[in-house]
Amino acid sequence: MKIKSVLSLSLCIAMMMTVSVHAQSRILGDVDGDGEIGITDATVIQRYTVGIKTPVAVTSSVADIDGDHAVTVMDASHIQRWMVNVSDSYPISKPVYEPSPTDRYVTVEGVTFDLKKVPSEIMLTDKSITLMLLPKSEIDPHDITTIVNNGHYRNEIDYTDSRFKESYLIEKENGILYGYDCEVTDRVDNPLAYVYAHYKSGLYFPFQTTVSCIGKAHGSFPIELYYKGELIRRVNVKVDVNRAPDDIEKTLNVVRSAEKVCWTSSMNDREKMKAFAEYIRDHYTYDQIMCVEGAVLTAFAARDLGLESMLLYPGGEATQHCDRHIVTYNLYANTAVPGGHCACLVEYDDCILRYDVQGELCIIKEYTC
Repeated sequence: MKIKSVLSLSLCIAMMMTVSVHAQSRILGDVDGDGEIGITDATVIQRYTVGIKTPVAVTSSVADIDGDHAVTVMDASHIQRWMVNVSDSYPISKPVYEPSPTDRYVTVEGVTFDLKKVPSEIMLTDKSITLMLLPKSEIDPHDITTIVNNGHYRNEIDYTDSRFKESYLIEKENGILYGYDCEVTDRVDNPLAYVYAHYKSGLYFPFQTTVSCIGKAHGSFPIELYYKGELIRRVNVKVDVNRAPDDIEKTLNVVRSAEKVCWTSSMNDREKMKAFAEYIRDHYTYDQIMCVEGAVLTAFAARDLGLESMLLYPGGEATQHCDRHIVTYNLYANTAVPGGHCACLVEYDDCILRYDVQGELCIIKEYTC
């Protein structure tokens, strides 16, 4: 989807006169930053891929040799082959320009980006933080790429669906380009954060990447933003979350209280879930329990009955039918970051029912893929 520029020539000229970009030059394959490509660079990648501490920070811009948006042992192999003059047709040793982390404006491939809302370093403590990228002229959203943790993360989207193969997904009817959800873990598989990257036309900051807390976590990882394969900014995310250990207990207390009051032994599973959803509707306001919390509570109740459940992020109102994201959900990781509305899908023997539950609202209907 190509979008025409909306800036006048005079504004473009004015911006070109005021933009200052201080890029430092690296070369593809120079992972350790010594200005040369050697066995040390391949070794650093190998250590990184198996979780051994490396002497330098590994970044996709110089270590992702084959351009697959992930730093893997294959990238180390490409460097080794290049060293003995076996060509894989990858542009090893080509100049890689990295914008200065302090510049507000960066021009890449003729497009200037305002990075006021994209700092080079963020600290995640006990809240969500959203990076907001603003191109100063309208661009094809497919040309923006977000690489999280050098390509190492857990996919939370069902990628067996062919519609979810790309990093960004256009819904042509309404012009909304949805993003992806992923969970970042450290080298021993402890969760660090949940990342939701998305685009929505019409916003002042159309490209947004939200980084959200996951329980108690400590560590760091990079997020890199690219335009047409050229780095715009690298953001180092430091995670230092000490969420109170009783968060889950508070959630369970709400669930258990509702189950105790509204469930009877004569009810079947479907009747119990209906009674539970209606209890939340009747006893809480929207300010107390919004759609995300309602979906999580519903998932807990379903689990207590031995039923399978998933979160649905339709990106619209509860009355709209839209199956944008179906996400498997770790109840103890608190990973819900919907791009709009959030509901819960509960699987029964004969069907899947969708529960839109929040204070003052309860809609239950059959879900059709």
